[in-house]
Amino acid sequence: KVELSFLTFTSANVTKAMWESATAEIEKANPQIKVKLLYTPTLDRQGYAKQLLASGQLPDILWDAPLSDFVKAGALLPYEPSDFEGLDIPKDFNAVGGKQYSLSNGAFISPGIFYNPDAFKKAGVAPPTTWDELFSAADALKKSGSTPFLLSGGSDTWSTGFLMSAIVSADVIANDPAWMTERKADKVHFSDPQFVGAVEKFVKLRDAGYFNSNALSINYAQANAAWAKGQYAMWPMGGWGGGVKSDKFTPGVFAMPTDSGAKILPTIVGASLYISAKTAHPAEARKVAVALAGLKSLQESQMKNDAQFPIVKGITPPAGTTQATLDGLKVYNDTSYKQVYGFPNTVTGEDAPPSGWVDEFNKAMQALVGGGSASDFVKSLDNSWAKLSK
Repeated sequence: KVELSFLTFTSANVTKAMWESATAEIEKANPQIKVKLLYTPTLDRQGYAKQLLASGQLPDILWDAPLSDFVKAGALLPYEPSDFEGLDIPKDFNAVGGKQYSLSNGAFISPGIFYNPDAFKKAGVAPPTTWDELFSAADALKKSGSTPFLLSGGSDTWSTGFLMSAIVSADVIANDPAWMTERKADKVHFSDPQFVGAVEKFVKLRDAGYFNSNALSINYAQANAAWAKGQYAMWPMGGWGGGVKSDKFTPGVFAMPTDSGAKILPTIVGASLYISAKTAHPAEARKVAVALAGLKSLQESQMKNDAQFPIVKGITPPAGTTQATLDGLKVYNDTSYKQVYGFPNTVTGEDAPPSGWVDEFNKAMQALVGGGSASDFVKSLDNSWAKLSK
């Protein structure tokens, strides 16, 4: 038998049992292949992948990796165009130098605003469709005894910026879908008025006292538990937040409202499968990765447990899929929404931010949540971009 190591992750929604079931199905169809499951110690999948690359311990297949860094290091093998047949993802997704190293198996609304209908009803408000309605709803929710927004950070700094990302996606990226590409070409800057205006909206919500006071001390898992208890009215999060189940209320989801009420929906393609260039079995590794990307049972599990939307045809929501996921899927398929790629993600690998910049964005977000100014925030983003671009 050929044994292949596969590095993936677990979370509150994604369990080892799910991965074991998926790999067992692939092994059954390919008796000559044995898949050895490995798990990242935290949700920082890309950081852990960097550690393994540096120590020469990169597994055969990875669920996530820092694309630009790994391609530059010659650490990945490209897929063939035929591997993407039947997958509903953007053409040339994550292409670098004309080659595709990323094979995804799902999509998300990201960021979305999950909400507690019971809290909204108590406050006498409906899901907002404009920015003014959102601010008014937050005020009414606070007066009714609810904390309007749940934010998190702690050891999971990546989870801090979803509200900001939602605002930027609605106000900046929707008006200029190529904004991140233009930033890389130094044609636009974070200190430009339009981006600053989006940041000032976030600061206005913060200064009104609409965030949980422990936003910087709770991590993502703790935020999951807090959301399920029904203590908060809104939770800005990637689409996977729709997989969080609660016996206190039935969460719903809406897209970040705009000034005009224009219907904008930020979406992203989910984490991708990568093949190590050092694998001793490239053909078998690619075969397993392609099988995982198109595995119906895995896509059904991810829809049910992690609110990921399938990108292959013929999959319907399985029993047990949360209402928030069903609501999100309805919005995702609603053609009256203009879909944009959620900030700070980019569709192509060549237009991605400089290596390490997203980490700097997350750090800057922590400072902003803690009371920093909009001007200092955008200055730090421009400075770190320039420094990391050298």
